[in-house]
Amino acid sequence: MLRTLEIRDHEGTTVALPRQKQRVLLAYLLVHAGRVVSSDEIEYALWGERPPASARANLYS
Repeated sequence: MLRTLEIRDHEGTTVALPRQKQRVLLAYLLVHAGRVVSSDEIEYALWGERPPASARANLYS
C-alpha cells in the first residue's frame, strides 16, 4: 500500500482506527481477502512467534 490506510463508513465518514493491532489486523485481512484465515495465522500476524498468553482471548474480544 502506498497511501495511508483510511476507512470510511457507508456514508463516507472517515472511521478512526487508533490502535496499531487493529490496523495490522485489518491490513492482514485485506491482503488475504477471499480466503479463510485461521486464528493461528492472525495470532502470528499480530504477535509473531511469541504471542502473549492472552492472545487468543484478545482475538475473541
